[in-house]
Amino acid sequence: MPKDLEPIKTSVRIPPALHAELERAAEAAGLTLNAEMLVRLQQDPRSDIAAKLLAEIERRDAATVEGLRKQLEATLGVLDRADGVLREVAEAMAQVKPGSAAAALKREVEFARELIGTVMAHR
Repeated sequence: MPKDLEPIKTSVRIPPALHAELERAAEAAGLTLNAEMLVRLQQDPRSDIAAKLLAEIERRDAATVEGLRKQLEATLGVLDRADGVLREVAEAMAQVKPGSAAAALKREVEFARELIGTVMAHR
């Protein structure tokens, strides 16, 4: 074996509880204690944390999107009902004479219906 690939023998002082945990994990995985220690040393704990954070962000994003979708549907429902009421008001005002105070209100009702129609067209 080339010199640069030969394992280096070293000793490490670890607390007894950690040693016992490593032995249990090694036995459960069918590894030697040395192999279990190498596996753990080669793992980057930050990648586990990053993956958990990313999963939490994705979960929260999905919940936020779902909440916004429900709010949008509720808002569009209210606008649809408002448009129906304004349509009835506009029909009732069909006989309003131009230039009267009621005519200005009729124009406002028609404008509100146009705004609602624009919003509803972009569903």
